[in-house]
Amino acid sequence: MRKVKWNPLLSGVCAVLGGMLLWASAARADVTSTNAAAILVFPKVRVDTTTSTTHLIDTEIQLTNTSSNPVNVRCFYVNANGHCSNAPSISCDPSATGVAIATRCESQFAACFAGWQETDFAFRLTGKQPIEWRVGEGLATLPLNDAPSGGGQFNSGSIPPAPENPMVGELKCVEVGDDELPIDSNDLKGEATIEDITTTATPSVSVDSRSYNGIGIEAITGQNNRDNTLVIGQEYNACPAVLIVDHFFDDAVEPSAAHDTVRSDLTLVPCSEDFNFQQPITTVVQFLVFNEFEQRFSTSRSVKCFSELVLSDIDTRPGTTDDGASIFNVNVEGTLTGQTQVRGVADADTTHGHGLLGIVEEFHRHSDGVTVIHSAAFNIHQRGTRTQPDIVLLPGAGVP
Repeated sequence: MRKVKWNPLLSGVCAVLGGMLLWASAARADVTSTNAAAILVFPKVRVDTTTSTTHLIDTEIQLTNTSSNPVNVRCFYVNANGHCSNAPSISCDPSATGVAIATRCESQFAACFAGWQETDFAFRLTGKQPIEWRVGEGLATLPLNDAPSGGGQFNSGSIPPAPENPMVGELKCVEVGDDELPIDSNDLKGEATIEDITTTATPSVSVDSRSYNGIGIEAITGQNNRDNTLVIGQEYNACPAVLIVDHFFDDAVEPSAAHDTVRSDLTLVPCSEDFNFQQPITTVVQFLVFNEFEQRFSTSRSVKCFSELVLSDIDTRPGTTDDGASIFNVNVEGTLTGQTQVRGVADADTTHGHGLLGIVEEFHRHSDGVTVIHSAAFNIHQRGTRTQPDIVLLPGAGVP
């Protein structure tokens, strides 16, 4: 397990290998993975405790009130599951191949349609109170020693489980007042741990966990007008202009284990989100890829709401068949490591920006390229700030 904190002197694999020659002189952006903030974003949460009895996946969320005063929190699960066209109750992976979709949806004529649906809940934390819950289980009882006199959602005393199991998606939390409207206080800090638990008949239990820090967006004191339209870049600090990912190229042989290979997943979520009408936002994302010789490659693709991307699938078809032709693959780049700069491309839409947030997961596999030995998750470095504000629309206060 690795929990990476932002450090301007150390840069992911650069610090480990010392082989990156293109170390960017990135100025710190206005979102943080180390400081308390008013908005807390967990780009990836994953739950699957129903598909298999021997392989269980869940995400543990840790959230802390860093203030000595009680705080109120509104949170939103974003369920990014796809669903089968012939059976909407069956979840599926929209990025899967035709055979996998046909098997999951039990029909060779079925399609998997991407989805986006939010589930909101609220709770109250006492001064300096931390809480922890598993997304697949929720939290049945939450200590409420000083619930507001008005009652409402904050007196419910529970956190719901994921709206669907299995599920992959995002969790976003916002600090609010007793009336459930946003306030300009920065008191929330959190971490997420994705756990893969495998059991065998011996019996034996193997746990592989990977952690990352929640991404905090700080409120600007005196700028919040306390409505359900959160303006990221005016009421809150702006999202980063560029995300900087230092990584192994896919299928690179890990230097400390001569027969193990590395693959990476990039998860991106938009800074702009509509939780009120639940309208997904599509952003064209530009990728600039540099190898250790500073040779540059580029590609782009559209990202809609939540996107989990295997690096080698960004510019090739899903699956491993043509991964060797990807600009994110060691066979094309010729060096073990590289750097990818990720930027959401602005368009003519003036109702919201196209800022992005995300994390990276690194999977170390046996020489067969399939069996995962261990994994790690880490936060992404960033540079600059977006000039166009991003907008987060919340549903009306008091809606359960």
